[in-house]
Amino acid sequence: MSIRAANDGDAEAVIALWTEGYVTEGQGGRTLPYTESEFFETASVGTLFVAECRGEVGGVVALLAPGAEDSAVARDDEAELCRLTVAPSARRQGIGRALTNRCADVARAKGWPAIALWSRRYQTAAHRLYESLGYCRTPDRDSVDETGHERLVFRLER
Repeated sequence: MSIRAANDGDAEAVIALWTEGYVTEGQGGRTLPYTESEFFETASVGTLFVAECRGEVGGVVALLAPGAEDSAVARDDEAELCRLTVAPSARRQGIGRALTNRCADVARAKGWPAIALWSRRYQTAAHRLYESLGYCRTPDRDSVDETGHERLVFRLER
């Protein structure tokens, strides 16, 4: 497995991963498949990293800089980690951990003081991952999104 910056050629695979992770498997929130324009919009406001496994994209994450307009839960001094998704066939191989660690490494190198992210209540495996990497739940920052579903906030202080 290697972690690298996503490129335009990864759009189709990333869109499929996001759709599978957040629409097909999702419980509450998004109901429509992701689109190519969303891939390019996300890439334009942040950095997309992919995990390549045996020549295929097996996971993806986006990292938004502090102050990014598209941040959902990050405060002005926090980066935001979002859209972390790992293909079902590639889970439990350390891909989510590697992608999340890459975001922390980038934040540290850039001197960003913290990373925030949000998750759905049912995503308990992700919660265990985040907590094992030092993210702390910040329930006072939980919110309800435009679809009426809860966002649980986690924060990593650098």
